[in-house]
Amino acid sequence: MVIETGESMRIVYGLTVLLEAILIAYCAIGSFKKHDRLGKSVCIYETLAFACAVVFFFFTFVPGHTVTVFAKGFTMALFDWMLIALMFYTQYYTGAVKTFKGVQAVSMIFAVLDTYMLIENTWTNKIFDIESIKAENIKVVFNHDSLWYKLHFMFTYAFVILVIFTYLFMIIKSSRMYREAYGAIAIVIFIGFSFDIATIGSDSIYDLSMIIYGVMAIIIYYLTYRYVPNELIENMLSLVVSDMNNGIICYDRKGRCIYYNELMEAIYRHGGNMSVYESKYSQWIEKLGDDRRDSMTFQTDIEINGEKHYFEIAYKRIYDESNRVICDYFVYNDRTQMYKSWEQEKYKASHDSLTGLLNRDQFYEDVHDMVNKYHDTTFYLICSNIKDFKFINEIFGMEKGNQVLIKQAKLMASNPSERTICARLMNDRFALCLPREEFDEKRVADSIKELQREFSGNSFHLHTYMGVYEIRDRDEAVSIMVDKANIAADTIKNNYDCCVAYYDEHLLEISIEQRRLLGEFEPALQKDEFAMYLQPQVNRDGVASGAEALVRWGHPSRGILTPYAFIDILENAGLIYKLDLYIWEKAAQKLVEWKEKGYGSYHISVNISTKDFYIIDIYETFTGLINKYGIAASNLHLEITETTLMTDFEKNMNIIHKLQDAGFRVEIDDFGSGYSSLNMLKDISADVLKIDMGFLRESENEVKGQDILESIITLASKIGMDVITEGVETKKQLDMLTMMGCHEFQGYYFSKPVPVSEFEEKYLV
Repeated sequence: MVIETGESMRIVYGLTVLLEAILIAYCAIGSFKKHDRLGKSVCIYETLAFACAVVFFFFTFVPGHTVTVFAKGFTMALFDWMLIALMFYTQYYTGAVKTFKGVQAVSMIFAVLDTYMLIENTWTNKIFDIESIKAENIKVVFNHDSLWYKLHFMFTYAFVILVIFTYLFMIIKSSRMYREAYGAIAIVIFIGFSFDIATIGSDSIYDLSMIIYGVMAIIIYYLTYRYVPNELIENMLSLVVSDMNNGIICYDRKGRCIYYNELMEAIYRHGGNMSVYESKYSQWIEKLGDDRRDSMTFQTDIEINGEKHYFEIAYKRIYDESNRVICDYFVYNDRTQMYKSWEQEKYKASHDSLTGLLNRDQFYEDVHDMVNKYHDTTFYLICSNIKDFKFINEIFGMEKGNQVLIKQAKLMASNPSERTICARLMNDRFALCLPREEFDEKRVADSIKELQREFSGNSFHLHTYMGVYEIRDRDEAVSIMVDKANIAADTIKNNYDCCVAYYDEHLLEISIEQRRLLGEFEPALQKDEFAMYLQPQVNRDGVASGAEALVRWGHPSRGILTPYAFIDILENAGLIYKLDLYIWEKAAQKLVEWKEKGYGSYHISVNISTKDFYIIDIYETFTGLINKYGIAASNLHLEITETTLMTDFEKNMNIIHKLQDAGFRVEIDDFGSGYSSLNMLKDISADVLKIDMGFLRESENEVKGQDILESIITLASKIGMDVITEGVETKKQLDMLTMMGCHEFQGYYFSKPVPVSEFEEKYLV
């Protein structure tokens, strides 16, 4: 479309575009404040339309070949993104999500590429060029052979058609009240696009399609946020009136009660006394205060027939067309059931379902508040734990385990007061915070012993232990307080004669030292600071058939560290598997070395930790080792503790059977240290039984212990298991065990664990 030119025309056009840009910016800001998906989509579309207007303004008033080519290409790219924004807007405005499913990603990829090609066109002119620029006209020449020219217009046409058809579909599908808005948007889009097509070949510098795009952006904002059909309003009012399930009371602008319904009377039972309701109005307005708005919600509770009810009250002020107050009304919504449900959910969110105690998060919050409320009070934070609690569930069942936890919870909460907070932190870990003067160590110790007597038996000894931390820094994180109490508790977890320990800074130093060792562990592995030691497994004459692989840490500053210094730390940190893999590799390497030297009859026993079964594939690891080094599986013995089997008996026994089928000999280590040894003996399928040295300790029942030991040796022999007794320290023990039928031994009587070279020198013959 060619318009009569002149400087005045240029000014009029520029001012029109500028005015549109301002209005569009206002629409963009208004939609940005909506903070929802629809608002964001409108905001993006309005922003892109604003950018288009700015570019057109620049295009009109800053002529020049390069600038004009760039502005034209940038405008075409912006139109791509406007169409995508229009797509997202249509999706959220109409709810037609499925219409555009899978289209978004493809369209955005194309828009990125098209933007790049149109901007690059400023210098290449592959898509279009501008042959001439005059004061009132401009001649754009498109390269109709260009692929991107074709793709651009195909994308544009297809997209607009898709959007228009979406609105047509929604017009047919939707309620009559929404058809006006959908139809208006579809018509505006169609007019804008038609006008754009009609003016493609125009040589006028005044591109009126931008005027249409601007109008379209403003209309979209209006139809989205300003236009509400009268019929919709009427229908909403009729719904409100017909669904009066709530108490309603209405006042005129002077505060006089002009209406209340039967439900309102049922709530207050004032027999139509208007003055009572009018006094309520004054109370409510005062309650709303200076922050009163035209629409507000607040809560109150009212006793009805002796039962407390909770109401959500919605306040609304109504104006006429001249913005004059017509009335105020209040809607009473009985939320009693919802409130009770909320209270229940709140309770569930803050309490442990089994014991009724607080959970960890609520405990942390309440302790922090309490210790900062009572500044003159010294508090203890106490943490308790039950040693090897998981075995209670596995041995006695979940119901028995729950009984123990409930009993432990009662013990922790046995001294309730307003300054006592008790919680179940997780699993078998409990915590208590109370004033120092209310803590009675003797009473607690007696209660713990009573609990232990109640649930201990011949096969299991319950051990509950507590750590006590005196809170000195009230700003310290409660989680750190808990950690310190647990540090104290951990010092006595293996001491069955003690059940309460107090935190001091020395314990913190130990904990720090442990963490330092953890930090040094993996670098030490890489530096080969760990060495394999061997303790021989011999017959009565001291002739070795093999050895158990043990480990020592050659620490550069602390010297030789025994396993007692680091094994438990690695176990608790879940890193023991890395050390085990290292030692297994060393053992396999040594076995192949012995084989090459003619000592292929000797075996090495390696230990498998409980956590190894959960972290690594035991079967694949060991079969991989023997295949890698070409050694016999029978030369690599696998030591598994009785405790390991009990953690997941069926699963672990399946793994053991697979290992045995592959030729490995499986040894059950520390037999007798567990909780159901004799009961398990009939079920375990192992090649060797290593009897725990605890049977050899002198005690009041030495004779009975010897009888049990002899029975186990005899029983193992009858079911086809070899026996190794470990911990042999005297000749008297050796003679006794020999008479009982044991023929293989391990212990300090023969040799302590020694470096590999020393073992080879003494035992390889």
